[in-house]
Amino acid sequence: MKFSLTKSRLAAALQSILQVVPSKSTLPILTNILVEALENKLKISATDLDISITVSVECTVAKKGSAVLPARILFEIIKELPESEITVEAVNSRVEIKIPNGSYKIASISAEDFPKLPAVNTKKEIPVPAKELVQMIKKTTFACSVDETRPALNGVLWQTKGERMYMVATDGHRLARTASDNTKLKGISQDVIIPPKVLNLIPRFAESGVADVGIIFGESNIIFTVGETVLTSRLIEGPYPNFEQVIPAHNDKKLQINKEELAGAVRRVSILSNTLTHQVKFSLKKDSLALSTSNADVGGEGRESLDCEYSGEPMEIGYNATYINEILSKLDGNDAVFELSSAVAAGVIYSPALPKDDYLCLVMPLRLAE
Repeated sequence: MKFSLTKSRLAAALQSILQVVPSKSTLPILTNILVEALENKLKISATDLDISITVSVECTVAKKGSAVLPARILFEIIKELPESEITVEAVNSRVEIKIPNGSYKIASISAEDFPKLPAVNTKKEIPVPAKELVQMIKKTTFACSVDETRPALNGVLWQTKGERMYMVATDGHRLARTASDNTKLKGISQDVIIPPKVLNLIPRFAESGVADVGIIFGESNIIFTVGETVLTSRLIEGPYPNFEQVIPAHNDKKLQINKEELAGAVRRVSILSNTLTHQVKFSLKKDSLALSTSNADVGGEGRESLDCEYSGEPMEIGYNATYINEILSKLDGNDAVFELSSAVAAGVIYSPALPKDDYLCLVMPLRLAE
């Protein structure tokens, strides 16, 4: 194997690959990457056995071949090199990295020892607009659970069977649901549950002006092609809980407020909140919202009042400040609408700038301390 390309292109490819390379593993081979020199193209692959990533880069190939190299050591070497043309050549069980004024040698492993990567059949690929997919991902993955006792909630549910496609994530305390018109995937797959780790990689690769993301549904995995990058992930086994049942349809109290003003006040007041619950009390009366918190551990109290639109009966309700601000950061437009019913029932939050079906969040209240 022998190939040449610029330092910056090789470093960029390696940096993107590192996102799925485990820093430590019971299988040492997984801390390595597979480097393949093909016809005028370099393919670099990594896997943690759940997620695989392959990046392709155009380069000058003098001799085809492959090698498995230690990912982080290779990246650290390339990153520190001055900008120049780099030649990489494999000789026996070592790889030499040559630059105009020096060289580095590192041990390599046979490509046969690297885990077999899933085959990608591009004929089955369905293009989905990248912009829409990225928006759906950014608005849902934050709400996934990290509790491994309920594995279905560790992923994002993607429904593609109807006229609209939905992505849903919940950890039992909050829920995010987003939707988009479905012209491409209708009827292709019923429901799949996708780990957020692979979904969160897609926006990074789609930022370079990619128009479409190719989707390939497998029996137990899903493949995304984003430009010159291929991402493969196992699917999480279901079933996913019936989320429709928990979204209240008849909350009769409505609060509308500037989301930036609310987010700022929640951040400030929550500095003095309980470090475990992050509880902030919302005290509502006509066209007024008071935020307050107290913390006996530091002997502190915080309170702010905000103007809002609210005409329901007075009510006090407790929320996790972190959850509220995460949701507010995902809403479009200037305002946020809270639809509420009582101090112990789930509230629905959405932006009046979009149809509620396009994006809504649900958040469970915290029990107020007496």
